[in-house]
Amino acid sequence: MALIIIENILKIVPVSLVWRCGALLGALTYQLTPKRRKITQDNLKLVQPQLDDDAIEKLSKTVFRNSIANILCSQKTATLSEQKLKKLVTIENREIIDRSAVDQGSIFLLFHMGNWEILSRLAKLLDYDKPTGALFQPLKNALINEHIHKSREKSGTRLFARRKGLLEAAKFLKKGGALGILCDQNAGKNGVKQLLFGKETLLTPLPTSLATKYQCPIIPLSVSTTRPGRWHIRLHEPIKIAPELSKEEASALLIPVMENIMAQHTEDFFWLHALWKKRSFKKRKIAE
Repeated sequence: MALIIIENILKIVPVSLVWRCGALLGALTYQLTPKRRKITQDNLKLVQPQLDDDAIEKLSKTVFRNSIANILCSQKTATLSEQKLKKLVTIENREIIDRSAVDQGSIFLLFHMGNWEILSRLAKLLDYDKPTGALFQPLKNALINEHIHKSREKSGTRLFARRKGLLEAAKFLKKGGALGILCDQNAGKNGVKQLLFGKETLLTPLPTSLATKYQCPIIPLSVSTTRPGRWHIRLHEPIKIAPELSKEEASALLIPVMENIMAQHTEDFFWLHALWKKRSFKKRKIAE
């Protein structure tokens, strides 16, 4: 399998060199994919409206380099031991996860940013004794899906398929587990309408729905690149969802946090996909 061959090659290459090779590949991808380049620049204009066209172009080039570099590095870091991985990652606000009750579950609000795949080994990075899990979208290629699935679960993270595994994920959370959910994708017809940076999108209702049902905190996590092959994980202040809130009201509580993280770490987000797919939208003033 090509993926295994790539992983075996990456095992012998320093992580900083892997990142730099990925950055060069990202620069090439920028030149060869005009459709993705336009999607990225359109996204960036919403997130950073104060930038002119030249600045947007420069930022989009950085986004391509960082995105491909971090994706390639995720294959490298998957092969590293726990001790070696810890040397590449710094943690901020680790104490936040200790505030919840022993038998209370937690939801980690995750983003496609930085080397987000290292979050599959979050329990080991945080020295966290609670069971950790994550919702994931199974890949169409069964062999690659099985390989990645085994790799992630070997790191101590239990995986639940978004559709078939949702009931088991809820039971896991109810028993006190910490469940990671990616929030920055257009959720389609099952999503909740929200204005993100003033434009309508459809966000997944799962984080707030589960938090409401089991009255557990939502802890946003950001992963930023500090230098080639080095990352910083920050745990943000927990969001608590009152049980009387509607699905729309609960999801709206996530928007300021999402906008803040996206605006502060724009260059580290994977903007190459269409988060905003609907053409009609209402504008609103973004709080400073």
